Amino acid sequence: MAEKTTEKTKKTSFFKSGNFYLMLFSVFLAFVIWIIMSLTVFPETTITLRDVPIDFSLDGSYADVAGISVMKTSVDSVNLVISGERYLIGDYTADDVHVGINVDAVRATGSYELSLVVTSANGDTIEVVQIEPSTVKVDFDYMVTKTYSVEDGTLVADVSNLTAADGYIIDEDEVLISPSTIELYGPQDYIDQITSVAVKIDNAATIQSTMTSNLNSVVFYSGNEVFESEDVTADNESFEVTVPVYLLKSLDLGITLTSSVDSFDLTSIAYNISPSSISVRSQNANVSSIESINLDYISVNDITVGSVFNITIDESSYYENISGIDTATVTFDLEGYTEKVVTISNSQIYIVNSTDDKTVTVEQAQIQNVTLVGPADVLEQISSSDVIAEIDMLDYANLNTSYTIMDLTIYVPGYDNVWSYGKYRVYVSIENVETTEELEVEE
Repeated sequence: MAEKTTEKTKKTSFFKSGNFYLMLFSVFLAFVIWIIMSLTVFPETTITLRDVPIDFSLDGSYADVAGISVMKTSVDSVNLVISGERYLIGDYTADDVHVGINVDAVRATGSYELSLVVTSANGDTIEVVQIEPSTVKVDFDYMVTKTYSVEDGTLVADVSNLTAADGYIIDEDEVLISPSTIELYGPQDYIDQITSVAVKIDNAATIQSTMTSNLNSVVFYSGNEVFESEDVTADNESFEVTVPVYLLKSLDLGITLTSSVDSFDLTSIAYNISPSSISVRSQNANVSSIESINLDYISVNDITVGSVFNITIDESSYYENISGIDTATVTFDLEGYTEKVVTISNSQIYIVNSTDDKTVTVEQAQIQNVTLVGPADVLEQISSSDVIAEIDMLDYANLNTSYTIMDLTIYVPGYDNVWSYGKYRVYVSIENVETTEELEVEE
């Protein structure tokens, strides 16, 4: 126990004595002497800095004034060994030096091997002992802006991932893009290679109605090849694309035959239409229930052996004709049919639906050159006496006393497959009928 007390007493005596402080002073003095020796005997030092970034700024250079820009560089940073006053650069880091490029030789676009210029960012005097690499390859070009638009066909929509449902079609030529232009900015050499820009629908889908999508996927093309470059930027990559979808349908073509003679059998006249149908497209769902189109109404009185009708296939607000055919030809299958010319006398013309207060008189004695059309064997049995004509006064209800020309309807009673070809008219006089009261007044 006595020994422990003595040992503790010795330690306390050491700290209380001047020996401890003397030791601290000696260490401090040695450090100061080392500093003085470093600054006097070894005033310069050499340090290594790694991955120092290169500044490719062209500010104030000829290239800058000429509008030439840096496109591509072989490296972005260098490793440096520099020397200088120890007290100045002893604690230098990469942030304390500036590495730039010497662009004095750059007078046009192209590729240049340029030397590097190293300076102190703090304004200190430094010496470059080593720099790796010692030069950098830099590509220069003009930066330009070019507009691509829907109007000139250089801005298009890529809808290749969309598929129309069965019986429908997507018309890529009618795809709407909004906005309708895009501006690209980049090296002239790159911009000159970009021939078109496509707004792309990335998601695959099958559609049967018009769809509108908001897209932000833009692809550059050089001809048919995709062109990729990080140096080309677009002023906008957000577009609204509307993709029209049409129902495809084949519609039969037909005509409607008419006759003023109720007893005539319209089915006795066979006809052919070429083409027999057309292809149409529509965004109207009601078109799906339509099977045929009526081209025109044709009166049997306009048909004879060898008659041919060329009828325009009209457009419709409900569908669009996409067949490329705008005219249909109608011919009639009248094999075994012929014509026969007869004369109708005044007594064979009948006035119907006349009012009691008027007298209607046919002024012509006969109607010549009335042409009948029908099967040859049937026409052999018909003579002019079998034919009658009719004037329906209901068609002239508003006429008062006059001398006028009226239309005739030709009949061949008992034959439902014979008709008259052409139009026939007669001179007719209309007079008021004097009543008994009127006669008494005159007397």
